[in-house]
Amino acid sequence: MVSFDPARFVRQVLLPEIGEVGQAQLVASTAHVGGDGLAHEVASRYAVAAGFARVEGGPIDEAILAPVELCTQGAARAVLAGSRAALAEVRRALRSGGIAVGSAAEALRAGVPSGQAEPAS
Repeated sequence: MVSFDPARFVRQVLLPEIGEVGQAQLVASTAHVGGDGLAHEVASRYAVAAGFARVEGGPIDEAILAPVELCTQGAARAVLAGSRAALAEVRRALRSGGIAVGSAAEALRAGVPSGQAEPAS
């Protein structure tokens, strides 16, 4: 089990989108990205580094997360798919804790500079 060590996760805690509350939510969550293959290995490593308490098996659809049109090399596609799957698990865990999290594209459309919290409504 991962404990909430502010020094270990200082970069994430400093992000307004995550903060201490969000990091505590990650530490209490399970990432469903484990399995065989490079995409699962990458996703599992990223999930552990993000602070997830546990990593369990889960599907990673490389065709959706790393389409051939975006990336043609097999290993590169697996790495891209794994990293995107881990990020999706971070967002899922934060949302399940009631923390509003959007994509960078959503933030840009809303006029929020990267790395800043969304404006209060």
